[in-house]
Amino acid sequence: MSQNSEDYSNTSPSTLEPMSCGTQPPYLRTARNFQKSVMKLLLSSQRHYSKLASLNLKTFENPQDKAYKIIQYCKSGSLFEAIHVLNSIDWTKLSNKPFFYASLLQTCTKVVSFTHGIQFHTRVIKSGLDTDRFVGNSLLALYFKLGPNFLEAGRVFDGLFYKDVISWTSMITGYVKVEKPKKSLELFLEMLGLGIVPNGFTLSAVIKACSELGDLRLGKCFHGVVMVRGFDLNGVICTALIDMYGRNSAVDDANLVFVELPQPDAICWTSIISAFTRNDVYDKALGFFYLMYRIDGLSPDGFTFGTVLTACGNLGRSKQGKEVHAKVITSGLSGNVFVESSLVDMYGKCRLVNESQCVFDRMSIKNSISWTALLGGYCQNGDFESVIRIFREGEKADTYSFGTVLRACSGLAAVRQGKEVHCQYVRRCCWRDVVTESALVDLYAKCGCIDFAYRIFVRMSVRNLITWNSMIYGFAQNGRGGEVLQLFGEMIEEGIKPDYISFVGVLFACSHAGLVDQGRKYFATMTEVHDIKPGMEHYNCMIDLLGRAGLLEEAENLIENANCRDDPSLWTVLLGACAASPHSATAERIARKAMELKPDHHLSYVYLANVYRAVGRWDDAVKIRHLMSKRGVGKMPGTSWIET
Repeated sequence: MSQNSEDYSNTSPSTLEPMSCGTQPPYLRTARNFQKSVMKLLLSSQRHYSKLASLNLKTFENPQDKAYKIIQYCKSGSLFEAIHVLNSIDWTKLSNKPFFYASLLQTCTKVVSFTHGIQFHTRVIKSGLDTDRFVGNSLLALYFKLGPNFLEAGRVFDGLFYKDVISWTSMITGYVKVEKPKKSLELFLEMLGLGIVPNGFTLSAVIKACSELGDLRLGKCFHGVVMVRGFDLNGVICTALIDMYGRNSAVDDANLVFVELPQPDAICWTSIISAFTRNDVYDKALGFFYLMYRIDGLSPDGFTFGTVLTACGNLGRSKQGKEVHAKVITSGLSGNVFVESSLVDMYGKCRLVNESQCVFDRMSIKNSISWTALLGGYCQNGDFESVIRIFREGEKADTYSFGTVLRACSGLAAVRQGKEVHCQYVRRCCWRDVVTESALVDLYAKCGCIDFAYRIFVRMSVRNLITWNSMIYGFAQNGRGGEVLQLFGEMIEEGIKPDYISFVGVLFACSHAGLVDQGRKYFATMTEVHDIKPGMEHYNCMIDLLGRAGLLEEAENLIENANCRDDPSLWTVLLGACAASPHSATAERIARKAMELKPDHHLSYVYLANVYRAVGRWDDAVKIRHLMSKRGVGKMPGTSWIET
């Protein structure tokens, strides 16, 4: 315990009464009270100085003493030898029993022997040593690390007679590990209410809780506590801070924490590389990796390589990916399933599917992540048939692999195979996975089963932006413009912020439904309200909308004022809208512009020929055909397929 701990001699008995970790004190009811408590700790001027407690082992100095042998066996992790010697002595004659029991319990935890730990627990209760602080913390560590569930550790904690900072830290850390970060923060505040000063491990745990909750503001408060209490050079805490900032899109703050460390270890390097990768700053992630590799004494581990391979894959840099692959081999991590799964994913994203398959085939151990990475590689490269084939052959399937194969079925418009996968998903995983269910909405919408897609959509308990976009685009593709606008309004009301794709779906719906005024409104709202810069797809939808309405001049002005005015696809869309216009001169001007930008694009010639036919200029239409032949412009044949 820190030397800054307060004196409890004058504290009332009610204050020291053990509090259940399942009860919530009144001061936890508001976030404001929580932040006040943290700020109170922050304003404390006391700094932390760690001090190791020295144990008096004079009792066991005689090497011939059996008690000495037991302690030595415990130190080396030889539990069964220690028990063998233990059974040959009289327990009643042992001195310093708390130290003996604590050592044996810690050895049980070290060698992962929960059964023996329970047996020692019964002896602790019979000996009346469960009130000892050292023994109690050893018991708590046993149940926390090896217990069947965290409730057992909670019962041990509630039964402790004396709870110090180690006891509280174990429980706070435990709640973070079982994905209950709110409860860990409540317990931390309860600890502060009892006057117990947190140590470095406590702060590391609550920073991790802030990271899981996405509470950047509270995380910064704890960063202040770290600075004031002198933990700013602690590698464990700084790693937690880097991770917290990285997970909350504050990568610059994560970088500041890292650069202030005088000698960051390999874990800190991995954390900052991971923070850059998580925030799509892949170039910096690679730069830091190569810098780390040049420092003597630092060896990247499997997590480092996995993160760097993710960066290489997302950048599409196969050459650097192969360099990292070579480093993986020389580092002796070829058999690491996490690293090899990252290699499969990297090669797939770099469009080297054969290399991805080779790495996968050589893997001695394959898990669901490996299979999903292989499926993702084929899916991203458009080989949807292989995705379905591998999925049927695969041994392990998780929710992510279901999402991938459903995207493949969607790409093939193969509703029958999609229904097969849907049935397997319900049978294996039941429901309530937002990734898979979003893929189901997208599949059925693209296959024309829009009502079925909507039924799945309304039954989803959790919907993310991808879910809403899939449903909006599905309605738009199936000519349900009114439902698109209604659904978009509901999305805004639920607090979901639309993105680039959302407005493509909305403008596409306005275009095909002829909703000119609404289209103008949403196109303006996109930049003025949501700060989204219009892209090629948005301009295409608006030009098509205005062209269909006969507003060719407005559409042409829109192109002239666009940043992407020199893209031939915009002029081609406008030229296609001229087919219904009697003004062939306008069509000729637009066609010349499109042909100048891309002379070998067949649609410019085809649309102009259609305009000539529409106004009865058959000879000019024939001349356009001859011009196509002369320039070697071939018309791309249309294709279609049916599901068998």
